[in-house]
Amino acid sequence: MRKLTVLSVLTVGLMVVSVGCQAPASKLPTAPYTAKNNPTVLAERGMPDLEDEKRPAAWIFVDGYGGRYIEEEGHPHVEWVIGKSVSATPTFQVEVYEPLLGKATDFKCTLWGRDAEGKPTGTYYSFKAKPGTFKAHTEYSMVTPGENFIIRDKVDNIIDEIPALAPGEYLIAAGVGNAEGKEGLAVSCFTVGQ
Repeated sequence: MRKLTVLSVLTVGLMVVSVGCQAPASKLPTAPYTAKNNPTVLAERGMPDLEDEKRPAAWIFVDGYGGRYIEEEGHPHVEWVIGKSVSATPTFQVEVYEPLLGKATDFKCTLWGRDAEGKPTGTYYSFKAKPGTFKAHTEYSMVTPGENFIIRDKVDNIIDEIPALAPGEYLIAAGVGNAEGKEGLAVSCFTVGQ
């Protein structure tokens, strides 16, 4: 099984073609995802697969909003596009397809701003949960996720919190894993409103 690293998550995210983040948003699920109701199947991409980043088994909701998968000229995008503008201090919550990924206990991600052409802006952070402390189906602050997270800025300094996000488009690309070493990719595109 392929192991995803923060670097590979960043690389996948940087390869994503930008089409803007304004697309319809979905709501947080009220029950665990099943083989029929998970976002990957609903997007007609087939069953989630940990080896195929276009068929993820984990999804990142921002400020309670999920997204939808899009295609451009027949090419499916990796990111889940959230169509509602979110706050400058958003929350995030990871939902997983547990029959494949199991109980998620590990999380690492990169967060960066994107310009209109999909290229990274100067905004860049990474954060990860301390081993075994992450909980899916739990809401965390994206700017101050808590003492179980280590946050780094773009020059790799450890910081206490991320400043409020300026208006614009952002991408959060994460590796979500379990205690047995299974790991899935989750990428969400979102927009911070004015």
